[in-house]
Amino acid sequence: MSNATDHHHAAAPWTRLWRTGVLHSCASGIDGNYDDGFARFWLRQFEPLHEGARIIDVGTGNGAIPLLAQSISQARNLHWQLHGVDIADIDPPGSIDARSCTYQGIAFHPNTSMTELPFGDGAADLICSQFAFEYAPRDLAITEILRVIGTHGRAALVMHSEDSLIHTISRSQWEACHWLLQESDVFDACTRLLWHIAQATDAPARRRLSLDPAAESARTAFNAAATQLMERIELSPDAQVLQTTAQALGRMLQQPWQSPDDATTAVQALRAWAQDEQARLGLMLEAVLDGAALQDVVQRFAASGLPCRTGKLMYRDTMPMGWTLEIGHE
Repeated sequence: MSNATDHHHAAAPWTRLWRTGVLHSCASGIDGNYDDGFARFWLRQFEPLHEGARIIDVGTGNGAIPLLAQSISQARNLHWQLHGVDIADIDPPGSIDARSCTYQGIAFHPNTSMTELPFGDGAADLICSQFAFEYAPRDLAITEILRVIGTHGRAALVMHSEDSLIHTISRSQWEACHWLLQESDVFDACTRLLWHIAQATDAPARRRLSLDPAAESARTAFNAAATQLMERIELSPDAQVLQTTAQALGRMLQQPWQSPDDATTAVQALRAWAQDEQARLGLMLEAVLDGAALQDVVQRFAASGLPCRTGKLMYRDTMPMGWTLEIGHE
């Protein structure tokens, strides 16, 4: 596979997520991704910035960090040059929930790797990354960040840590996706049942369903699969993906269908969503940093001669959410 094809393949699950309009990638399992300790950390990064400062958010998704910077600059009556870069094919202003955000003045750069930023040497006053840097090839990303901040800019990173609440919940979510896709029969069972239901387009036909052995067999099989799903939800209360799936399947059974093909397409779309969720979670679990990995990243940045400061980002002062790393002079 070529580099471009490889990047497109890796980014595809993220592209589909960001096109839904969510502001952070933990939307199906964790709330509060851009408030509390997160907001305090970023407000501290923005505080020294002057008029005309250029801020580049790498792995921006739907632009939550640029939106936060925009609100701060407006409150301070400053004009900042705001950029959001992502390897995914993002389009925040055109996403489903774009009407709830104002993206005016933010320049987005889709299909752009943080290892090949479209900015000159020393062009950034601040490079931001929240749960994105650790997914990239580390040596290349470090070299590129250092190039773009030069000797006078700064970089601030929030990275996944092994002891974080996000890691714990993501592990539970991934295991739930694995069960749902590799062990449960609920998607296939729902498809078979909906095939019969979608053909019964009037009241007499629906009454005849109870006398159809094939339809009754499909109903029994789905009930068994649905019961297993509900039992798994009780065992894994953190796995929001299971609850979302159960709710979606319930809605499918209630709604009228124009044809069996339409019903089958809907179940396939739900399965594809779960597959994307598992892919994104798998990448996150591979990217998470333990203490040794964090120190390795710090040493590589520090080799540039710039000072580096690490910390632990806490949510509500009690729950660890990730590592912080600040590069550059305060």
